[in-house]
Amino acid sequence: MARSRLIDPQLDIVSDPGAILFSMVIGEQLEFPITLSFISDASNKSPATNNYKYEAVVIEANNIVGQTTQPTAIKVSGVQTALFVRIPFYAGQWTGSAGQIFNKEDVVLYNGVYYKKLTASSTATIAPDLNPTVWEPTALNKIYVRFPKELGSTWSVAPTISSNSYGFFELRVTEPGSTFPRTFKPVRGLIELLYSPTAAVTDATDYSNQGIYT
Repeated sequence: MARSRLIDPQLDIVSDPGAILFSMVIGEQLEFPITLSFISDASNKSPATNNYKYEAVVIEANNIVGQTTQPTAIKVSGVQTALFVRIPFYAGQWTGSAGQIFNKEDVVLYNGVYYKKLTASSTATIAPDLNPTVWEPTALNKIYVRFPKELGSTWSVAPTISSNSYGFFELRVTEPGSTFPRTFKPVRGLIELLYSPTAAVTDATDYSNQGIYT
């Protein structure tokens, strides 16, 4: 039976590794993986039992022109952005059959290990554990949060060469079913947006299909 003093706590029964910082150049469109330690399977493998609800948001911080430190408050009536959360697509067991075709980011099971495909759609040929350029080990409790290129573009204070802009990020995960579904907030922190010359030039031209110049 516990006899510890109430005013001298020693044990944190709900802990996390701390707040995080996502740092990106404004105008970038990126996807970050997040591993959820309290979920064993976040994929589409068994929708009836793994139908978790994922909510990821960014709220504009109270940025100040020329700031050199991170803001500590949100902006009143600031921009609120809901982010898309992608869950792993479980494509089944890898058998090596000529008829098996897997797409990029598909997850397969082989010899008790889950692998994620790194390349575009192709048929199954070499076993995943022997083909590290095509497959890499992964886990079904890994989800992916997508940050769109428009993030921060309508914030009141844009980043400059010497001053970054910030927003506050949080991920909420709610378990399915039950009479008392638990809600977790495993990841929180700051979004840091850095200055971008290409974002500043509104008439930048795409030369990707113009051939090679010498």
